[in-house]
Amino acid sequence: MPPLFHSWKPKYPPAIVNVYLRGGADFLNMMVPWKDRVYRSVRPGIAIREEDGPVKLDSRWVLHPALSAFEPLWKAKMLAPVVGAGSPHPTRSHFDAQDFMEYAAPGNRTLKQGWLNRYLTESAGKNSNDFRAMATQELLPRSLRGEFPVLAVPTSMDRRKGSKLLDRFEEFYGDGMTKEGGVMGERKDDSTGVVASGKATIETLRRFQEIVGSKKSRRGDSNYPQSRFGSRLEIIARVLKSGEGLEVAGIDIGGWDDHTNQGGVEGRHADRLRDFATAIAAFCEDMGPRMENTSVVVMTEFGRTVRENGNNGTDHGHGGGMFVIGGGVKGGKVHGSWRGLGDENLYQGRDLQATTDFRDVMAECLDGVFGFRPPKNFFPDYKTRKVGLF
Repeated sequence: MPPLFHSWKPKYPPAIVNVYLRGGADFLNMMVPWKDRVYRSVRPGIAIREEDGPVKLDSRWVLHPALSAFEPLWKAKMLAPVVGAGSPHPTRSHFDAQDFMEYAAPGNRTLKQGWLNRYLTESAGKNSNDFRAMATQELLPRSLRGEFPVLAVPTSMDRRKGSKLLDRFEEFYGDGMTKEGGVMGERKDDSTGVVASGKATIETLRRFQEIVGSKKSRRGDSNYPQSRFGSRLEIIARVLKSGEGLEVAGIDIGGWDDHTNQGGVEGRHADRLRDFATAIAAFCEDMGPRMENTSVVVMTEFGRTVRENGNNGTDHGHGGGMFVIGGGVKGGKVHGSWRGLGDENLYQGRDLQATTDFRDVMAECLDGVFGFRPPKNFFPDYKTRKVGLF
């Protein structure tokens, strides 16, 4: 078996920020094959046209104009789209597809440790710190759930209200837990570890508040959008720049299930894309030279139908796509295999083919960013293939 880690030492600590577009984002109108002979005929209401001002990448591909903030990243060779990325499993269920992708085990309903948590567990040392991994949301994404402890941080936790909440929890996990009549009566030995775990979490959250609240962490000229995603991504940047050792961060953007009123150059889908791209571009600017060893990995559970439906939207599909953004990636190039939109090339006559298994992208990101080569059975019953991202 090859070694798990390479010997190189980056100037800044490496990190992955995993962005999940929940709902099955329409990758076909993000990365647009505008020269495909049938593209406009199958999407007469939502197709992107040349007069809409798309971002031209090469002779075949353009970006939706709402993703214009990605253009400098493409020119700097920091943006690597992967077309046709997805799962080999045929499900069109959001819940199953998300589980299969985040646990990185399509069709396996028994595995309950996320792919990023498996990395954290496999690579953990005796002195692994409390800030190795976090999610800036109320619930941990499935990719970060598992054996290794990961911090889920609600947005409100960086405010005064969060401090008051921690004060109340500190009372709960303090002396009142061990005195007679307390919540746990006379259990002073804490044999289950509940008290110790609770206190450790509170201490970590207090340190988190210190990091994001310090004047030093707030310095920077980046213009994040005033949105939920923008503010959470900014918080991740602050923790990464603090030097506390954050390696993995998870963040979700919901609302991509566009069955109705999706829109083309304008509309709900375009508004979401604009916020998404503007926030990531601001994050890259904010991180500065640290982006050399930081990768933003963007994924969604499946793509959408090739043909638009009768409600100016799209339905659950199969193949979709991914973005990998960072200084170490082989950007400025479209990765993956593209077969076209003709009926003969579609999955079950309606969807994009999944020509690149999402696990191949995950494996290359872990290796390319951390120098971590997933051991055998890291991806159950699957041997990864090269994509060429790093």
